[in-house]
Amino acid sequence: MKNPGTFPHPIGLMLFNRFEYSQQVLMSLSAQTLPVDQTKLYISIDGYSGSKAEVQGKPDNTRAIEELARATFPNATIRRVDVNTFPESLRYLEDSLLASHPNATWFGCFEEDYVLGPDYLAITAQLCSAAEPIDDIAIVAATGETLDPDKRDLEGIFPIGHLWAYFVRVAHVRERCEDLEIFQQQMKGRPYWDRDKSALALVMASRGVFPVGVGNDHHRLNLAFKFNRIGVTTGLSYGEYIGAEGEHMTEKSFARFNFSPPTSIPFNISTVDFSAMVSDLRDQFRADFAKRLAERYVIPKIRAFSAQRGFQKLSRWRRSAELFGQAIRALF
Repeated sequence: MKNPGTFPHPIGLMLFNRFEYSQQVLMSLSAQTLPVDQTKLYISIDGYSGSKAEVQGKPDNTRAIEELARATFPNATIRRVDVNTFPESLRYLEDSLLASHPNATWFGCFEEDYVLGPDYLAITAQLCSAAEPIDDIAIVAATGETLDPDKRDLEGIFPIGHLWAYFVRVAHVRERCEDLEIFQQQMKGRPYWDRDKSALALVMASRGVFPVGVGNDHHRLNLAFKFNRIGVTTGLSYGEYIGAEGEHMTEKSFARFNFSPPTSIPFNISTVDFSAMVSDLRDQFRADFAKRLAERYVIPKIRAFSAQRGFQKLSRWRRSAELFGQAIRALF
């Protein structure tokens, strides 16, 4: 898929201490059929000091990663810090993109653990253009990582699950700014990997945000739901998630998720009509979000409660009433 010119939207890329991951992502970004505009590329390399890698006794690779990034993209804006400050480093990227490109309508949020297929930017450029007139669509991607895992590996557009290599509407970035600031204030003084998850969940709930998860990506997805926005992605994966080693994943959990491999099926933008799809996508997003909430909180609590010895001695009516009460308490 050959395209003239360069990719039109600014992109922020977060790199950490994993050299092999950074190398794969940087190489994939440099090999796009629609080339990245280096003057619109911002790379932030989070620090080693205080990181989980330092605690685990792993070597400091951040300088080598910086050298690789500068060699690959000599005209990009590249920043490396000494101290591990994520998500402040991510906030720096967002602030830099907003300040340097005041007329941008979308910008990219990439990290080191999603390797782009060669047409990734060409595909997402088309998705951003198609979604432009539909204000409710705030996030687009082409990762195949759908909110409902049953929709993976299907042709079409579906509500997004994990936020990998995605583009966010600038208007949505501005409307969620206050919530993100409060979220980040709560994490000050502790490294991200050692954050107080219970306190974060309570802060999110106090802002009217359903805490389906308290990771950085989860919080951004939760905020899309709060503001009645929709995040979408392709059902097919036009890249590859490689994050078996990271903050939220282990090799065992990575294998259990069975993430989609890159597809060989070409993307066809003519099949995407967001104006006709937006109502169904909104309904799907709400249903899939509710399903995830039930799977993570309500169902486990019901199972634990129903396994208690005393529960089995109750009448059928009492058991039903108790289970309903547990479901409500799990949510609220």
